[in-house]
Amino acid sequence: MSLLKDFLRIDADRRGAHELLRTEATQRRARIDELSAEAKRRRDEISMLEEGLIRLADDIGRVEQEILDIDRRREEHDGDARNRKAEAVRARFAEDRKSGEKLGADFRSLRAEFHAERERLIAQADTGRMMDNYFQIETFLKDSGQPIPDAARKALSKERADLLARIGPLVAPPPSPDSILRATLAYAALDDASPRALVAIGLADQAEPCNVTDLAATLLYGSYAAAVERLGSGVPKPTRQDGVVVYDMPVSGRNPEEVALELFLAIEEGLKRAANAIAVRCELTGVFVEPQIAAAVFASSRAS
Repeated sequence: MSLLKDFLRIDADRRGAHELLRTEATQRRARIDELSAEAKRRRDEISMLEEGLIRLADDIGRVEQEILDIDRRREEHDGDARNRKAEAVRARFAEDRKSGEKLGADFRSLRAEFHAERERLIAQADTGRMMDNYFQIETFLKDSGQPIPDAARKALSKERADLLARIGPLVAPPPSPDSILRATLAYAALDDASPRALVAIGLADQAEPCNVTDLAATLLYGSYAAAVERLGSGVPKPTRQDGVVVYDMPVSGRNPEEVALELFLAIEEGLKRAANAIAVRCELTGVFVEPQIAAAVFASSRAS
């Protein structure tokens, strides 16, 4: 009887243990299902993140390409802008040269005729007597200490006018064109391995040898003399580049922009003084040119 009880107890324990195992297995399977579901959800999230990263990488690549395109277009635009500015400077110089050539031709014609007539008058025998009479009459008419009767003043004035008509080139100032000399002074500073100050003028270049009838040479000499007077003998002589007169001055120990401005002011003053000395009206325009534009316009000067 005790053996049967033991058997029943053991069987009950076995069934209880089996039930516990089945319950634990069910729980484990449920947990596995939960973990599988969680893993699937995580995988789905990871897949979504990967897709998002791929889209983000595509967006980044597209944005980077757009940035490169924008940089390229900006460089092209900057290059076009520099080219347009350089062409504008060249066109302004060309316009100044063209107008200067016409004015120089008029100046040469007037002065050549004037000096030819002066040489003719000097060769005449009675020219000296007429000049003496002219200056005596001038002195007499301007003498405020000795009153002159009206009739005598009229007679002297008429004789003076007659003498002036005959020997005008010897006692009157040389004629000048009515046109106005309009010129552009472009100045720039190149601050690189060899800093320098540049000033350029669009002056006409006479084909004939320089003489007193060469307007461009007269103005050029005046500008160079003023530059030497103000900045010293270190100012190099100007050179011509494609018809443009260029002052190219090396700079050491100073700010190139300051030297360029000082050189510009000196040349401007010299041009005005030279034009005033020959009774030619002038209008000068100063333009500061960016270093990149100056390097493009005056590349040969920079290379030298």
